[in-house]
Amino acid sequence: MTGTSHAYFIGIGGIGMSAIARYLHAEGVAVAGHDRTDSELIAQLKASGMSISAGASEAEALAHFNRWLDEVPHERALVVRTPAVPDDFPVLVRARESGCRMGKRSEVLGWLTENAPTLAVAGTHGKTTTSALLAHLMNGQPSGCRAFIGGILVGTQSNTVWSPNAEWTVVEADEFDRSFLHLHPTHAAITSADPDHLDIYGDVASFHEGFKTFAERISGTLFLEADVRIEGVTGKRYGVTTSRQEAEAWHAAATALRIEDGWLTGDVWIGGGWHEGVRFPLAGVHNVKNALAALCLAEAAGAAVGACLQRLGAFQGIERRFAYHIRADYGIYIDDYAHHPVELEAAIAAVRLHHPGREITGIFQPHLFTRTRDNLVEFGRALAQLDRVFLLPIYPAREAPIPGIDSQALFENIPHPHKYLIESHQIFDNLKAYPPDVLMTLGAGDIDRCVQPLAQWLKEDPHRFKDRT
Repeated sequence: MTGTSHAYFIGIGGIGMSAIARYLHAEGVAVAGHDRTDSELIAQLKASGMSISAGASEAEALAHFNRWLDEVPHERALVVRTPAVPDDFPVLVRARESGCRMGKRSEVLGWLTENAPTLAVAGTHGKTTTSALLAHLMNGQPSGCRAFIGGILVGTQSNTVWSPNAEWTVVEADEFDRSFLHLHPTHAAITSADPDHLDIYGDVASFHEGFKTFAERISGTLFLEADVRIEGVTGKRYGVTTSRQEAEAWHAAATALRIEDGWLTGDVWIGGGWHEGVRFPLAGVHNVKNALAALCLAEAAGAAVGACLQRLGAFQGIERRFAYHIRADYGIYIDDYAHHPVELEAAIAAVRLHHPGREITGIFQPHLFTRTRDNLVEFGRALAQLDRVFLLPIYPAREAPIPGIDSQALFENIPHPHKYLIESHQIFDNLKAYPPDVLMTLGAGDIDRCVQPLAQWLKEDPHRFKDRT
């Protein structure tokens, strides 16, 4: 990356792309870009001084890129693309013709962390939460850290952590498109290895082989969640258990989990010693495991365990990761990014743990035709754990439709008497007909656009929640 003075991002509004854009901007690189849709995130990037074409026609987008090309030294310019952009997109075609250096987001992340101490978080679930927790812990060190997060940190309203004298870099090691094979981590964690992205890998064996190849690229210590089983991959274990004897056989563990004053609390084994009554900042047992992974990696990077445990409780969370928008006596509204059956089960279980006896209404937007096809029964089983299910159409993202795979097919696989197949514009009418007690919006598509309007609508009149008297 040395020598880059200008960078243009094709798909700059993506959460991973914008994180790198923000980092390069902080490093003094002149950043510009394009995205097919406008958003609040785009507005923030523009406000920081980036020139961005968003929501424009293809012709306007191409004109914006050509103006950028005319003004920059090609030998010092970088064009970054996301796999979500089609190969025949005019800006991408022109970029290939320009002679500028080009790279996918994953390649650029590899270049940025090359030959630098790096902490990487891999796994089907938990990457963003664990990375954000880890960045929070490492940012408490004297030199701070730099981090590229796949979500917006509540405390800073950014997906980038940047310290000018940072020694360590925190990254998410994304298995999609085998992106994590561009990284050379010093230390890493694998939080989970439930099969996903089989449109890329083909089968479970190839999916696990990808993780094995990633593990071989780690120069230091690999930490594995206790339930992760990948043939040929070994490392130090961490997890949640009810047995202190088992806990002491692992590198890190939490036991005796309980709710105290509304907080999930447990006793933690790490660094060869016990720490009693540790308060975890996020809901759900799955987030206890994520916190343990972050603690393991921070300790491996030289951070003091005691200081990290103290700092843990000050973490303010990540948007769309079990984010409370209403937490009142009259009702609760939680938004979560869960888009895989295991993630749905974890999020619903977290509500049951923290709000026992409450009725849960879920609005779920499936993400990708292939993921829906590959997990049709599992999705149905997970959604059936809700008390009422509103199912939206599949968000296609980068994919073309698959015959026979749609929300109707998923709907028929939900073994539940209180399920409803709806469109997004019908959400408010359905909630009027069936007022929620605890409401959850779930999914990784554009369901996030409903969150603020929903929260505002529910706050306007508490009687829009179910009467609990």
